[in-house]
Amino acid sequence: MVKWPKKVVYGAFLVSVLTAVLGILVPWVTKNTIDSFTSHIDATKVFLLVGLFLMNVVLSGIAHYMISYLGEYTIYRLREKMWAHILRLPIDYFDNNGTGQTVSRLTDDVSTLNNFVSKKVPEFISQALLVVGSIVLLFVLDWKLTLALLVMGPILTVIIVPIGKRLYTVSGETQNEMATFVGKLSSVLAEMRLVKSYSGEKKEYARVMKSGETLFRLNLTVAKLQSIFSPLISGMIMLMVLVLLGYGGLRMADGTLTPGTFVAIIFYIIQAITPISSVASFFTEYKATSGATKRLYEIYSLSEENVDELDECTKILDGQIRFHNVSFSYHKNSEVLQDISFTAQPNQMTAIVGPSGAGKTTLFHLIERMYTFNNGMISCDQLQIDQIPLSSWRKMIGYVMQDSAIMNGTIRENILYGMDAADEERLVHYAKLANAHDFISSLPEGYDTVVGERGIKLSGGQKQRIAIARAFIMNPKILLLDEATANLDSESERLVQTAMVNLMRNRTTLVIAHRLSTIRNADQIVFLDAGKVTGMGKHDELMNTHRKYADFVEGQNLKMAQ
Repeated sequence: MVKWPKKVVYGAFLVSVLTAVLGILVPWVTKNTIDSFTSHIDATKVFLLVGLFLMNVVLSGIAHYMISYLGEYTIYRLREKMWAHILRLPIDYFDNNGTGQTVSRLTDDVSTLNNFVSKKVPEFISQALLVVGSIVLLFVLDWKLTLALLVMGPILTVIIVPIGKRLYTVSGETQNEMATFVGKLSSVLAEMRLVKSYSGEKKEYARVMKSGETLFRLNLTVAKLQSIFSPLISGMIMLMVLVLLGYGGLRMADGTLTPGTFVAIIFYIIQAITPISSVASFFTEYKATSGATKRLYEIYSLSEENVDELDECTKILDGQIRFHNVSFSYHKNSEVLQDISFTAQPNQMTAIVGPSGAGKTTLFHLIERMYTFNNGMISCDQLQIDQIPLSSWRKMIGYVMQDSAIMNGTIRENILYGMDAADEERLVHYAKLANAHDFISSLPEGYDTVVGERGIKLSGGQKQRIAIARAFIMNPKILLLDEATANLDSESERLVQTAMVNLMRNRTTLVIAHRLSTIRNADQIVFLDAGKVTGMGKHDELMNTHRKYADFVEGQNLKMAQ
């Protein structure tokens, strides 16, 4: 998924090799220096030893930085690619995956990978080079002593493998449970007003902490395994040191081993066995990283929306929307819309009316191409909408929802959302058409007022007018309105209604209608019932000819909502 900068890769490898070579040379030069000691110290050899040591320290720092840079670069590019990919995933991914799960992938899993790639891998590379070089020179210095020490290898393997496998498994379970924990936290924090309004604190505490307890038990299991693993490894290392001192001492006593060689062997043994002490944490990190990588790849392998599949479209002139025998289902064997056929004419308002669950909002989602319909065709000016570049098509649509989405930012940023830029005069002009300029101007920071999470600092009517201003500034050909006045007070409703009338001029408008006044003013009414179009026409016509429509209007008390 990520390409490394070749120059940095080659440079890091070269410096790492030089560092390892110097690390291996230091004990060898130490050996020669000690063995050459007589009644006086050879200053040249001492300075050479100090110089090699300092060079090793400097190059070690450079190598570590360069490899860490590669790790951080990899994570940065990975996070960049993952975020770009997630933004292009179809809406059904977000329908089927919780926000917390996705956030956990981009934060926890990427952080786990970051820790492994930028810390553990650099350590492994430098230590691996040192271990190999040290073992080779140990054989050169004293192959008998080296063989005696290497006998410990199979014993270490017998200890490491079973405990390592268990650590591998438990670490994977811990990562999965952490994603669940973060998902539950995110869902509760996102709806904290609901929790407090319905006194749900105790319930949510218990629900989240159930996952917290599972995490606690899994982490305890890891701690238990490491508490067995680490002392055993330390014990084996101490045993190797004792063997080295005992056997080496005997060899020095009988004159078959020089003091310098003995010191060099100690250095090389330390360089060879030090990485063993970190094997336990490496197993844990490796498993966590494997699981994180797998989950990230599962998301990355999902198909994206074809946002840029064609050149910019210039064929949409009028904006006539036509449904022809369209059927759609979210799940197999459960159709939400069945054989939908109607035409929404340019410069007219088509009201979509029907009981809850009839498929009205789903119909809007199909126009936006959030989902792909199963059968039939949707066209705009005789051109099938799936033949129009997705990004171009969505720029032609303005959608004002019942509960309009507001981002945590300034009012200016929210009105201009999706736009590259707009001058102040144009911004103010459209805010006035949306009846939003007066209340915005009354705020201390005006258009630069921060609205808070989900626009919490604004009233419902103010949020709707900002959404209408956003639609105005996009200048869409097609307007989708999930009638935005259903839950507003009378004054807010009046202001929003006026703004919506301004917005609908010279556009193809489809409205999910809840108000009788909207229905009466519609050029065409499409009545949806159980996913089917059961009637089309004007209000008075349908009241006389469509029994279900008349019952719906009377049953919903729409006559009172004028």
